[in-house]
Amino acid sequence: MRGKTKRICLKKPAVLFLLAASVLTAAMVFGAIDNALCASPEGGSYDVVVIGAGGGGVSAAAKLALGGMKVLVIEQHDKVGGYMSSFERGPYRFEVSLHAMDGLGTKAFDDLGIENKVKKVKLDPAYRSAFPDFEFDVPADPELYRARLKEKFPHEAEGIDELFGDLELINYSMECLMKLRDKEDVGGTLWKILKKPWMFWPIIKYWNASCSEMMDDYIHDEKLISLFIQLMSYTGVGSDRVSGILFAMMWTSYHHNGFYYFEGGSQAVTKALAEVVEENGGDVLLSTLVTKIVIKDGKAVAVQTEDGKEFKGRYVVSNANAPSTFFELIGREHLPEDYVKRLESMTIGLSAFAVYLGVDYDYSETFPEGIHSYFINPGYNQAEVFKYYYEGIPEKAMFGLINYTMVDPTDAPEGKNVIAIVSIMPYDYKGDWYESVSYEKYHALKEEVAMKYIERSEKFLPGLREHIEVMEVGSPRTMEHYTLNPRGTIFGWEYSLEQSMLKRLPQETPIENLYLAGAWTFPGGGQSAVLMSGAEAARKILDREK
Repeated sequence: MRGKTKRICLKKPAVLFLLAASVLTAAMVFGAIDNALCASPEGGSYDVVVIGAGGGGVSAAAKLALGGMKVLVIEQHDKVGGYMSSFERGPYRFEVSLHAMDGLGTKAFDDLGIENKVKKVKLDPAYRSAFPDFEFDVPADPELYRARLKEKFPHEAEGIDELFGDLELINYSMECLMKLRDKEDVGGTLWKILKKPWMFWPIIKYWNASCSEMMDDYIHDEKLISLFIQLMSYTGVGSDRVSGILFAMMWTSYHHNGFYYFEGGSQAVTKALAEVVEENGGDVLLSTLVTKIVIKDGKAVAVQTEDGKEFKGRYVVSNANAPSTFFELIGREHLPEDYVKRLESMTIGLSAFAVYLGVDYDYSETFPEGIHSYFINPGYNQAEVFKYYYEGIPEKAMFGLINYTMVDPTDAPEGKNVIAIVSIMPYDYKGDWYESVSYEKYHALKEEVAMKYIERSEKFLPGLREHIEVMEVGSPRTMEHYTLNPRGTIFGWEYSLEQSMLKRLPQETPIENLYLAGAWTFPGGGQSAVLMSGAEAARKILDREK
């Protein structure tokens, strides 16, 4: 089935179909068609109250504040960021979650007012993929990546060229859609579409296909496929269950727009967004838990906090997790029955297991050519890879190995490194990680699992155990306690075909004046995605105000 896109002969009816499909795709993907609604006449202390200062919450708040609205952000933790944050132990600063942000996320920085507040570090090469019988350093540049794959897998050269060509087409079409959404050079963009209507064909073709089905049309070598879809590990779902277009959009956003890290880590991004809120007349209230969204006549009109205070707002944006937002802060009695059924039918995504190490040794030379991040793969069979996750087998599960000091020397003293090991373990490992038995048993089990990953890491970082000065371990239970996300999920809803793209919750809700931001809504989990989700929620509110 290789080369289908290249060999299709488009006649007039087909061109007309693609033109119509192009317009429909633009409306579907970016919500180009909005309902014209009037702003609520109700006043209050704030124009908008944002619940939660994760990436989605602070991005929504920043854009709203820049748009002239008076905003209040309420966060249960003592710092902003959620998973987009860092913490310190002694002389070491640890990044909570970011390995690298794709360039599409950083393109939003100017719109959010933080372009000059955050120091970006561009990464190239992007990462190293390690398999049992070979290792491959992945270039960020797509053309160099294509050439090196053809050198390594010459028997798949034709399929590699076709795959990279269609991915470039997907990237080009997405850029056009974003310009239409932002009303940027509308005439020129429409002219590009008229001249090249087939640009949307790969999106249409693979919209409902899995990543595995998409790859089958181009490449067949099991090793090549496993290498090429390495970034799919960022979705927490196997290639037979994750959306092909979701993977393609993520891949192109990285390889066509860049891999980035930031001095100060992802905390620098969320901190900068909070500064934008405050610089534009808004407020950020920390260490305060929201316990209720007040609904009056079907509208969200205020929020109440654990300490008994009430903050009124003409709009409410919830960056809290969706199950808690609807079932705890609002209540089923305020929701349509079909919406409740939809929420109850959706599956929550996996959590993470993270080991944070401060070591008294410089491992920079062990990470060649400036590569700061490894993916350690146990094999090529995707079903087996995820079986190790679901069953909790740290001796075999895939994991990431990251030396943050190579991209941000400010996080450790000179000659020392911050090393992170990140994998996935079940939320209910050993029942409940022995948490109900005692803290001592829970802590011991976390460290036991951590040492298994550290032992495997020593193949790449010799003597790692002997150099550990500081160690912190985060289990799925840790993630849940820290973020209040059910089951400690790092993805929001699972990234399955049934819950990807427009099948995720939209920013709008059945409650008037209540919007969603963050991993549980479109476009999904991941730092870049939650920034875009918050910005999209803000855009919808600002459009209503106009």
